[in-house]
Order: sequence, then C-alpha cells, then structure tokens
Amino acid sequence: MNRYVALAVFASYFAIIAVILGILLNILLRQHAIQKNTLNRKRATLFFLLAIGSFMHTWYCCINFMIRYVQWSLNDYETKVGTFNGTNVDRLGKWLINTALFEQAWYTVCSGPVNWWISQQLCSYTVGAWTIFIFVEGKHRQIKHAWMYMLLGQLVAISVASNLFYVALCLSTTPPTRQDRSASPVLWLSIFLSLVTVSYSPFTDERIFLPNLLVMHTLAAVPLFFRPYLDTSFVPRFSLSFSSLYLLVFVVTAFIHMWNSMVLYYSLDEPFVGALWGALFSHPAQSSIGWDVIWTSVSFVIWAITSQARHRFVSLVTPLISVGVVAPALASLEYDGQGFLQGSPKAE
Repeated sequence: MNRYVALAVFASYFAIIAVILGILLNILLRQHAIQKNTLNRKRATLFFLLAIGSFMHTWYCCINFMIRYVQWSLNDYETKVGTFNGTNVDRLGKWLINTALFEQAWYTVCSGPVNWWISQQLCSYTVGAWTIFIFVEGKHRQIKHAWMYMLLGQLVAISVASNLFYVALCLSTTPPTRQDRSASPVLWLSIFLSLVTVSYSPFTDERIFLPNLLVMHTLAAVPLFFRPYLDTSFVPRFSLSFSSLYLLVFVVTAFIHMWNSMVLYYSLDEPFVGALWGALFSHPAQSSIGWDVIWTSVSFVIWAITSQARHRFVSLVTPLISVGVVAPALASLEYDGQGFLQGSPKAE
C-alpha cells in the first residue's frame, strides 16, 4: 500500500466521524429548537450536556492516546526495523502501512484479566442491550438514521452515541408506532453470535484476534443496517419475543461477567479497587475505553431514573455490577410491547 494512501485512510477515520456528527447534530439541534414539551426539552438538554462531557473526556483520553500511542508505536516499530530516513510524513506513512494500529489498541484493552474485566462490560452492553434498544426504539420513535448512532459509538465512544440517542428519543415529536412484540431471527442471531465473540475474546491468539473483533463489530451493526427490510406485517418463523430476548441477553451477559469476575478474583495479588484504578491509567487505550464504560453507565442510570420506568431503581446497581448486565435485566422487566424506558414521558 502506498504510504499516502495509508495516510488518507487514517485521515478518513476522522472525516467519517465529522460527517456523522454533523448530520446527527443538525437534526437534533433543529428538533430541540421546536420542542414544546418543557420536560422533554430539559431532559434533552441534560443528555446533550452528558454527550458533550463524555465526548470531551473520552476524546481527551483518545487524543492523548493518539499522541502517546502513535509515538510509542512508531518508536517500537522503528526499534524493530530500524529508523527510516525521511520526512515525518514519510515516516508516519511507512509506519501506518506496517502497523496494525486498530488491532494493537484493541489487543491492549482485551489483554489481561483486569483490562478485559473493564472492557467486556462495554462490549456486552453494545452488542446486547444497546443494539436491541436502538433497533426497537429507533423504529418505535421513528428516529432518523438510527444506524448512525451505532456507527458513531464504534468510531468515537458508546457513551457519546448513547447520550445523543437519548436526546433523539426525548426530542422525537413523531407519534410512536405500535411496538413489535417479536424479534426476527436476523436480530437475535446477530446479537447472540456477537456475544459469542465477546466471550471468546480472551481466548483468542494473534491469528484469530482481529477476525473475532471484526465479526463482533460487524454483527452488532447488521440488524440496524437491514432494519427497513425486517419491518414486516407478519411474524417470521423462529422469532423471539423482545421480553424473552432481553431476558436471554441478561442471562448470557451475566454469565460472561461472572466468569470474568472469577478469573479476575483468582488472578489478583492486590486490592480490587487499586487494580482497577491502576488499569484505568495503565495505557492510553485502556484509559479511553475505561472512562467510556463509566460515562456509559452513569448515562444509563440517569436515563432510567428520568424515564419514569416502573423498575427504574434497579439501574442504581449498575456501578456495582455491569451496565452490560443491568441494562437487559431492566429492559426485560419493562418491555411490554409499548416501549422500554420511554423518551417522552407525559408532561405539560
């Protein structure tokens, strides 16, 4: 690959983020300006602020990660192959061609019991409850470009994308459509296969780590990309009720979390809190995803509490367990075919 092509690919990552943010913010800001419901407008403002806070924090970590990680990876690469004589652009291009930057970053956050214990919480939430949530509520509230929120989450931070999706739900003025009660096989198979890749991640080696990771990311987006083709008036064979799907996701994610918690417990030789705090600052990539987990969890709790859910106080245990486990548990309790954690509670 030409080094300038590699640089163009690297730059396109940021260009895609800018385009998606531009499209979504343009829609949300216009909806915010015309929103007449005072409560929904205030809630939308709250989640806008949370999105800004999570973006600034995770991207401070991300930019810091980029600067420090690029410097480390470039030095590591040139230590192994020798210093390349040329301009900084040429050096960067040659490094990009010969270095799996994305794979290196993810391999770091998936390596070791402490790092993976933190990261698996976000992975389980993203491919599990959050995928279903976007699919169901995106259709129910007729949210434009719902798939973009998943893509934005994978490219930027799940906390940023989830807060913006909460904003979209709060500001939606379209009359809600009738909720589907059954999940098509395309949806639930994608989710469970994604969860298989999550559970398998700590057992991968250098040969299959990247394919497993790419399958995880791809399967999470498949139902959202093909959602228009899954909207049918009949119930497909082998469909699952959404309440059952949420319950099964809860069972699977709870097993994943308990298994990794046991592995962590028997591998620790220092206090639990100290190990987590140390891991949070052990590497720029780990810091970025670690704070994303925290922002995502806090935002989910605030969403549940302000959404007037019947069992909203269940969300308060999220910091003690995992957002990947609590979210599907709460959803299975709340889902009744009329929507889960409604974004537009009645208010005068």
